[in-house]
This record gives sequence, structure tokens and C-alpha cells, in this order.
Amino acid sequence: MNRDTHSVKVVILAAGDGTRLRNGRRDLIKPMVTLYGLSLIERVILAAKEAGFQQFVVVVGFKKDVLLPHLSQLAVKHGVTIETVENPDWEKGNGTSVFACRHHVDGGFYLLMCDHLFDPAILKDLVHAHQNGDDPVLAVDRRIDRIFDLEDATKVRYHQGRLIAIGKTLTSFNGIDTGIFYCTPVIFEALERSFRDGEFALSDAVRRLAEAGRMRVHEIGDRFWIDIDTPASLEHAKRRMLDELYKMGEDGLISRFLNRSLSTRLTARLSSTPLTPNMITLLSFSLGLLAACLFARGTTRWTILAGLLVQLSSLIDGCDGELARLKFQATPFGGWLDTILDRYVDVALVAGITYGYWLHHPSALCWLGGLVGALGFLITSYARKEYLLRYGAQLPRTFLQMLTRRDVRLLAISVGAWATVPYWTMVATGLFGHLWMAGSTLSIYWREQKRKIALTPPAPEDALLSEPLLHHGLNQIPPMRENPVSQTPVS
Repeated sequence: MNRDTHSVKVVILAAGDGTRLRNGRRDLIKPMVTLYGLSLIERVILAAKEAGFQQFVVVVGFKKDVLLPHLSQLAVKHGVTIETVENPDWEKGNGTSVFACRHHVDGGFYLLMCDHLFDPAILKDLVHAHQNGDDPVLAVDRRIDRIFDLEDATKVRYHQGRLIAIGKTLTSFNGIDTGIFYCTPVIFEALERSFRDGEFALSDAVRRLAEAGRMRVHEIGDRFWIDIDTPASLEHAKRRMLDELYKMGEDGLISRFLNRSLSTRLTARLSSTPLTPNMITLLSFSLGLLAACLFARGTTRWTILAGLLVQLSSLIDGCDGELARLKFQATPFGGWLDTILDRYVDVALVAGITYGYWLHHPSALCWLGGLVGALGFLITSYARKEYLLRYGAQLPRTFLQMLTRRDVRLLAISVGAWATVPYWTMVATGLFGHLWMAGSTLSIYWREQKRKIALTPPAPEDALLSEPLLHHGLNQIPPMRENPVSQTPVS
């Protein structure tokens, strides 16, 4: 298998009529069904593109005249090559669609279904896990209990990496066909044999390869995928995709238990608008700056309103990343912009709160408290990124560490504003950040010391040091002459 994914083609089957999903609607075309602002086939193409692929062959059939312009737009929009192949026999079975592309692929290729959504990591893993061999590979899911419509799913039975049996009516099975394949030319030979026996489904050819011991499997682990065949499965897919936006490993306590339940619903609505993740980032930034200005007024009414804006800014701050992941719009620049603007908002909030407090308590000590808060906010954010850069891992996830995260900090400021004590809340939050930083630094230092001690070899005993010296007669070395030059004969 070629590691250079740019030169390998991805075949996508999009020829079927999707009768069950259309549910009697003749105007509905399955590959063009929209899900959170993107068509199904667009999602499949973008998932493969994220995995490193650029060349696509889409097999069309039902309503091809409507689908072809959509595919042309996607090719231009996303900068990929999309070659279309018409399958006049699409009604016989999806095996005929695979066979129709035999002259459009050279050697191995990947095979996807337009109605199977998946985590791009599945395709990346498949590329790296099976580098050699002429046998096709099917990605399978062992999580049978998590399949939405198990009765309709294509079951598989496999052992030691080899497929043994496949079919929707299998009674003994240990996995589910995900519809994600790496294919070699032997798939076309198997399809020809199936056609001669009047069998036109792709699974018929796969079964023949399995019986001949020519079909391998690749387990996808905990990766996300879903098959959309009915309106009910479409609704299930919507819920599952929102659930996938929860990045528990990166969220703080407030994001996990409060913000995400609200932000994902807002993101779902934003997905059908022209707004981009960077626009959402700027909106959150603007709300944060507005809150800072209101804090600077120093009055109770404006302080309470500022607290509301701070929490709203925190809530929307989660939407930009969610929207980016939901619509395949994540970019390094977007992540960088979000981080930089968050730091500006943090400093602006400290400045606004401190100034508003100083108006009623004019003392230089007010600004010292502001300095403590600003440094505490910045150092906790900087320390996490610096630790990741130096050690290649996240800081140990502890309860205290989670309390220093930005979502917790902003909620604390909001609550402090509603209680009309934003200044002291800000100072206390900053001090807590400094204390956590000091504790973390000591913890890392002692860990490094223990590691050095563990790696240092034990010192040899004094006797072992002196014994070689005696054996080599070093204690009998004659004294050095004071002036060797004076011993030279003089004529």
C-alpha cells in the first residue's frame, strides 16, 4: 500500500436512489442530503481529504444530472479532483458501481460509501496499518452494541485479521462492516465471478474473497462512524455528531458540565449560516472587550451586565472550535487567532475591572492587585502550552489544574460581577493561578530529580578504585626530575 495518499484514488459510491431515506420523496437525492450545512457526499470527501487524499472517483446513477453539477462545485470549492463515472446498471446492486470504475483506477484504491460518515482517523489508520499485500482490507467495528440499526447492518465474522463470513443475516458475528475498504484489483475478479452467478452486491464479492482467504480486516477501535439509510438514522447521526464535539480531554469543568450542552446547540444552528469559525472567534472577542469596557464604568448596573457578557463570551468561545470540527474548517491560523484573542480579552477584563474598582478606591494597591490577576491568568495559559512544547504531553490532569482553566476563571468573574465584587474575585482567581503554578513547578522539579537519580549508575566502592591502581604499579612511579633540560650533555 502506498503511503503517498495524494497519488491514490478514493472511489465513492453515489449511484443508488436511497429509497428508504427519501421516504417517498422523488426530489430528494441521497448524496445531496444536507447535514449541518454540508451534503453527505461533501462530508465524505472532506473526511478523506483530511486523511490526505486529493483524487476522487464518484460513481453516479440515480438523478445523475442533478448530482454532477454539485460535484463540480465541490471540486472547485475544496481544491480536489473529482472524476465521475456513470453506472447504467446501478439498480442491480452496488457491486456494479464498484465494477464500473475498474478502468478509472490503477492498482490499489480506497472505497467509500456516500452515506457512511466517519472519523478521518479511520482512513489514516487504515493507510498506515496495511502497507503490503495484494488482499483487500475491510474496516470493521467490534462495538456491536452501539450500532443504531443492528438488524439492517452488514455483519462480519473474522479471526486473526482475516474475514471469515459477511452478510446481513449472519447469526454468528463479532463485528460490523463500516463500508470503508482498501481494494486491490482482485476485487474486480471477484465481482465478475459474482455477476456470473447472478449476485450483484459488493458483499457477495467480498464473501467470495473471504472464502478464499483473500480478505483482511482492520478494527477501527473507538473511532466514530455511522451509516445513514433512513430518516431515523439521519436524526441519530445529528445527535451523534454533536456528541463527538465534546472534547472531554481538553475541556474544563464549566465547559464540560455547562457550556458544551448550550454551545453545541448553538453551533448546530450556526452551521446552516454563512458564519465561519473565525467570525465566531471575533464575535467572542468583541463581547469580551465590551464587558471590559462596562466593568470600567464601575457602577453596579453595568458591572452586572458585564458579568453576563463575560459568560456569553465564554459560551460563544466554544462555538468556533465546534463549528470548525463540524464543518471541516479547522485551520492552524484559526487555532492561533483564538488563542491570541483570548489573551487580549483576559488582560482587558483585568484592566477594566481594576479601573472600575480604582474609581471608588483610588489607591496604587488597586493596580498591584490587577497586576497579580493579569499575571496569574497569563501564566497558567502559557505554562500549559510550554509544558506541551517541552515534554510533548499535557500537564497532569488534576482537579486543581482544571480549576485554573479559562472557562472556570471566566465563570468566577461573572459570578463575582453578579455579587458586585468582581475585583476581589479577579484577584483571588489570579492568586490561585500563581499558587497552582508554584505547586506544579515544584512537582515537575522533584519528578525530574527522581528521574535523574534513577538514571545515575551507582558509584564504585573505594576498594574497587584503588585495586586497579595497585595492579598497574601506579604507586611506584619514580619522581619527576625538576629540570629535564639540565640533564642534556653540554659540549
